[in-house]
Parts: sequence; C-alpha cells; structure tokens
Amino acid sequence: MAELSQHQFTAGLELPAERAGIVLTPSVTRAVSPSARVRLDGRLGAAFNTELRVDDWRELLATELFHIPEAAARPTPGQLWAQLLRTYFGNPIKGHQAETDWESGVKLGFLLGLSPEVLGKAGELDRLTKQSRAIRKAVQEGAFTHLSLDESALRAQMATARRLRDRVRADLHAFKVDERYADHQREADRLTGMIRKLNDEGLSLQRRSRELNETLQDVLSTAEDTELTARLGRVYAEIGLVLPDSVTRRYAEVAAFHESVVRNRRLFLEQELDAVRSRLEAIDGERRAIDRQRSQVMQLLSETVALDTFLSAQRDLAQREAEVADLERRLDAAREISTIGDTIKLKTAELVTSVRAETHDQADRLDESIALFNELGAEIYTDREAALLISTSPKGILEVHPSISGDASSGVRSVETFILDIVCLIAAIQAGRAPRILVHDSHLFDAIDGRQVASCLNIGARLAEQHGFQYIVTLNSDFLASVETQSEGAFDSAPYILATRLTDQTDTGGLFGFRFG
Repeated sequence: MAELSQHQFTAGLELPAERAGIVLTPSVTRAVSPSARVRLDGRLGAAFNTELRVDDWRELLATELFHIPEAAARPTPGQLWAQLLRTYFGNPIKGHQAETDWESGVKLGFLLGLSPEVLGKAGELDRLTKQSRAIRKAVQEGAFTHLSLDESALRAQMATARRLRDRVRADLHAFKVDERYADHQREADRLTGMIRKLNDEGLSLQRRSRELNETLQDVLSTAEDTELTARLGRVYAEIGLVLPDSVTRRYAEVAAFHESVVRNRRLFLEQELDAVRSRLEAIDGERRAIDRQRSQVMQLLSETVALDTFLSAQRDLAQREAEVADLERRLDAAREISTIGDTIKLKTAELVTSVRAETHDQADRLDESIALFNELGAEIYTDREAALLISTSPKGILEVHPSISGDASSGVRSVETFILDIVCLIAAIQAGRAPRILVHDSHLFDAIDGRQVASCLNIGARLAEQHGFQYIVTLNSDFLASVETQSEGAFDSAPYILATRLTDQTDTGGLFGFRFG
C-alpha cells in the first residue's frame, strides 16, 4: 500500500558456519519501493555487508541456504520457500496451484535427500514431450502443407514416383536423333549452361550491389549527423550542467577521427560499387551475345520434327524429379518427427531407471521419512492408518503421495499436509538442504477437529525442540481457546505464545500502524 512505500523491512538470520560451533547472524533489508535490491549486513557465503540485486540474492540463497547444486535448474529457492512458508493448501505436495507434477517431485525429492540433477531430467523430458505434441497437432491441423506422419504411405508413394521417373529418364536417354540434331542440341546445352552461370553471377552481384548501397546510405546518414555536439550541450544545459571545454574538445577530436573513418569507408564502398556495376554491364553484354547464338541454334533445332517430342520428355522428367524430391523431403520430415517419439521413449526408460536407482540408493533416508510419517499419523489418528508412498511414475517423475485411510475430507487432507511438511523439513535439515523454519497459516487447521489440532501442535512443538527448528503457527486467539477446550487440556499454548499480539479491540491495535475493519 502507498502508506508503506517509504518503509523497509529487515529479517535477522541465524545460520551455522562451515566451522563447527560457529553461528552466523546476518540480516537482510529490503525496501518496499524500490524493491529491486536488498541490503546484506553480515556475512553469507562470499557476500559481506553489500547491496545485491534480488536475482543475485536468490542465487545466494540457493547456494548458501539451500545448497542447491549449480547444475540443477530445479528446485528454485522460491519453490522451497513455498513449502516451508506454506500459504497454499489445495494440495499437500504443491507449493502453489500452477506447480507441475515433475516440479513437485523434484522439490520434495530434494528435501527428502534425493539428487535434484537426476530428478530434474523429468523437466527436459516434459519439454520434449510438449514439443512433440505441438508438432503433431500442427501437422494434423494442416499447419504444414502436404506434410504427413504416415511413413508407410509416403514410402509407397515415393516408390511409385521413382519408378515413373526412371522410366521417363530411360525413354529420354533412348531418344534417337540424327548427328546434326545431336550437335545442335549439345551446342544449345552448352550455351544454356553459360547463360545460367552468367545469370547466377548477375544475381549474386545484384544482391551485393543492394548491400553496398544500403551500407553506403548508413555511412552517409552517420556522417551527416553534425548536430550531436550541439544537442549534447543543449541537453546538459537543460538539466543545469555545463560541459567543460576539455570534454567538448575531446568530443570534437573523436568526431574528427570518426569522420575520417567514415570518409575512408565511403570511398572504399564507392569503389567496390563501381566495380560491381561494371561487371554487371559486362555480364549483360555477354549474356545478350550468347543468347543470340543460342537463338540461332534453337532455330535450327525447331526445324526438326523431333524437337517437340524431346522437349516434352524433358518437361515430363523435370516434373517427375520434382515429385520424387518433394516426397523424399516429406518422408525425411516424418522420420524426424517419429524419431522425436522414439527419443522420448528412450529418455523415459532411462529416466525411470535413474530415478528408481536413486530411490534405491537413498532407501535408508526415505525409510526414515516414511516411518516418521506413519508414526505421526498414528499419533494424530488412533483409528486410521497413515502412509507416505514414494514411487516412480511411468514418465520418470518422482511421486510422493501422503495418505491417511478413511474419508478424503478437507480435515484429513490438511493433516496430510501438516505431517508431510514436518517430515520434509526434518529430512532436509538432516541433509543440510533447508533453513530451520516452518510456518503454517491458520487456514491449514480450519477443517481439522480440535483434538487433532492439539495433537498437531504438540507434535510441532516437540519435534521443533528435538531437531532445533522454529515452528511458527498463526492462529486467532478464539480458535486457539476452542482447541484447548475441545482437547480437554491436551495442548497448553501458554509456553509458546509470542508476546506480540495483533488485535482490533483498541484504537491503537492493528498491523504496521493500520487498522483493518
């Protein structure tokens, strides 16, 4: 809000250093506006008492706080924070609604101690699959004219086209003409070849001429800009500054040097352009002379009866050659698209094998987390069975599924979320992959029975003390009172309530000096 635009917020951290027994206490400050930079006071990694861009701060968190390997594109610090400071409760395994399944798998696998490089390959496979699906859809909808994915049909068409082409080519080679006709035909072919070469050379020179003209125009435009010094002086005058004479003199020297370079460049371009134009005129003259010779030869050929048949056969052969070339191109495209599908299948099989091998290698870590999940579920629900299911999907995605037996109510889903977050944090702390903090909003407990809420809070307090992390829960005082009443004293909030209270019962109550009606 506008009232806070001039304020800044500071967070203090307590982090273990590389040397045992040493604790770092850096703090980071970020203003509401502008918010593109943060101020670090203290040491975090190689950074010490410095200002950082937000992107650089994220990279620092990735390496120093979460210890994400540089080669891993996922998880990101933002995804891990979303798991530790949860505000989305629609799905236990997701930090936000738009998070994809493979990203959720990499994030949870990272927290549970698995390799993010191995799990992250699911993202590459996902992108390749989407590309293949998009190409196939475009082909089916006719976005690529005459392109088909049916290789067998294309191969059959190409075999027929090649047979017809070879037949026409054989007929053309067997065409009988007298000696005079053959000599004239060879001469016509030779002259046609000469004209073709001249045409190719002329086209190349015409393109070069256009490029030289465009470059020359750019050089002239640059050279004509003589008002830059004056405009620069006016700009500085408008903002109340006067350029020193030394700066103006230096600029004049640079301008003079630039003008000399431009002049030499223009002279070189003009000389090359003259040479190109001269050669184009020479080509035009040569082409007209050769064309007159060819016209005379073609006149002699046209007087024979065989010319029409011969030319018709040539046109037919050219058409057959074009049909074969087009079918070859379409078949190659179909093969490449099919190859994408084969590559996806191969990469999928490799990824499934890699992820399964990783879960097998880290079985001890995973078993500890699974056992803890089951134990906490049994503590909260004495009449239900809890299980943390970890598996590899057919697409090579790590699947983490928290499950509590019975009805799939919102309350049960919330308990699944609570236990999963606790288990993931403890595993991440043991693997050195997360800061020692977990925050749950009151929305997580809205649908849970008071007795189960009391069990959750007792578990959070006990495990926070046991594993040395901060467990922060935001609850309204009336809700907390009802939990204590319903649980018949099973949870006592007195030792854990923070001194700072938010209330709207007085005129001075509120948040950051603002009241919320």
